[in-house]
Amino acid sequence: MALFGLFKRHETAFTVAEAERQELAQCADIHAASFADAWGDGVLASLLQTRGTHILVAKALRPANHPVAAFLMYRAAGREAEILTLATAPGQRGKGAGRALMDEMIRRCLAARLEEIFLEVDAANPAAIALYRKLGFRQVGQRTGYYGSGKAGSGKAATGRTGDGKAGNALIMRLDLGE
Repeated sequence: MALFGLFKRHETAFTVAEAERQELAQCADIHAASFADAWGDGVLASLLQTRGTHILVAKALRPANHPVAAFLMYRAAGREAEILTLATAPGQRGKGAGRALMDEMIRRCLAARLEEIFLEVDAANPAAIALYRKLGFRQVGQRTGYYGSGKAGSGKAATGRTGDGKAGNALIMRLDLGE
């Protein structure tokens, strides 16, 4: 698998591990700060019961016992994986937590011999789109009006709405792990 070399462990300010049950409340708080349609810790716990579903958390290496900086939830089924959500705490954005999570998730998918990873991202989230493209994801589709239940002007990092209150579009992106 040619991609494996792209995802070697590199020095990062974050450690990534499977989420502990007691960290789900922190993940829910981060999700609420990131999305208009937030998932509570009960929703996260329920989704985690689905076979093949994992939550990875990124924590700063220093200081010790630092709270969750970001989390990624994905589900593996058959020969593919789908990223269900990725959210970073507002004060941690742009520091590499999302990249650390993506690198670890991709490494796990390669180790499991999965063939592809899919995700949906708000078309109005250029930072996330840039990260995914840097990792090799390509747009394969679009869902018009996909993000429609959030409140316009909520101040969330990814509201899923355009500035005029219309529902936002989701880009469907894919990473081929066999390339």
